[in-house]
Amino acid sequence: MKKLLLFVFLSSFTSALFACEPGEVSFAKTNLCAKISWITAPAFNQYTSAAISLNENTDLKLNVIPWMVMSGGHEHGSRPVVITNSSPADYLIEKIYFMGGMKGEWYLKLQLLNDKKEVVEEVRTLVAL
Repeated sequence: MKKLLLFVFLSSFTSALFACEPGEVSFAKTNLCAKISWITAPAFNQYTSAAISLNENTDLKLNVIPWMVMSGGHEHGSRPVVITNSSPADYLIEKIYFMGGMKGEWYLKLQLLNDKKEVVEEVRTLVAL
């Protein structure tokens, strides 16, 4: 029993070491955090832009997809964005487009890709529109 309690304690402490700051997006599998800073505030039916910074340099590349989840389980993306890698951990995301007039919630789908452009990890973060 003592070993189990010690294991639970150490497991929670270890995961706390990789905790992201409030407001950051957490990639649990790769222990990375992403901070999204909107350059142009998200809005319906117009292009917006954001800067996304990972908490450390990595060999993985960031991909971003605007993604809508509708009631009934239907999901779809929007127009492709333009991603500029300004440094190994910093990205400028432009031409983010959230289509209005549909009932659903918009997310940014953040993907970490390896050198073969395979998705290593993916998370979604809700966009406040």
